[in-house]
Amino acid sequence: MDAVAQTAYYCCGVRAQDAADPDPICGDTFAQRFMTGEGQRAFAPFANLKMPNASNATRARIIDDLVRERLKRNPRQKIFMVGAGFDTRPYRLGGGDWVEFDQPALLAVKNKLLPVSDCPMPLLRTGVDFVREHLANKLVLHAGTRDALVILEGVTMYLNDDQKRDLFATLQEALPGHTLICDLMTAHFAEKVALPFRKVLRKLGTDFVPQPQDPKSLAFDERYALEQRISIIGRARAFGAISIPGFLFHTFLRKLRDGYAVHVFRAP
Repeated sequence: MDAVAQTAYYCCGVRAQDAADPDPICGDTFAQRFMTGEGQRAFAPFANLKMPNASNATRARIIDDLVRERLKRNPRQKIFMVGAGFDTRPYRLGGGDWVEFDQPALLAVKNKLLPVSDCPMPLLRTGVDFVREHLANKLVLHAGTRDALVILEGVTMYLNDDQKRDLFATLQEALPGHTLICDLMTAHFAEKVALPFRKVLRKLGTDFVPQPQDPKSLAFDERYALEQRISIIGRARAFGAISIPGFLFHTFLRKLRDGYAVHVFRAP
């Protein structure tokens, strides 16, 4: 199984595990559809990683809530998901006009287990071989769409700086004035806090790329304006998924608190 499919199954496994909890964080009841034999085998090495899994479910919930806020203002909001994986938001959030981009083989599995025909909202899935193709060639059909919402979830830690710059430039050229929702991680968080998760990734043949000390600085370099920043660990703590005393969390553990967050940027 390649790294893209592995991480997609991992994220879906977390959401399925969460949905089975009496008090779920995200509550993605569609995620279980992907927990076939292959999905269960892919998720098994990660199943007992408490903090990474709580963080992943919380990240999904944060983004869900941000999208819901947009849909209240505009139920027909155009939403682009780059590296969509086995995400199920078009089926769950009650609005939006959705476009998903990901590897063709992964989308073939997704189309089988969660068909577009079952989606209550407009949904277009577009395969992109990110190694051999450029996203710009796929976005050309949507070029000029203004005030779009772009979701980049669980992707940036696998992209080096040049790849991020290229992606940001591509999105800005095709989708002027868009809002970008993405999760960003500091070097300290990647090297210390995320290490148990990364050890599993390494056994499976992949890993994060080196992360910057200040991950939002690259977005600033590409002329994005920061509108909101939400600590993933902080929100997980608020949900009761992670137990850390408040004094420690806001003093000695600030690098933990601030090391991984969902960011909302506005493009020029």
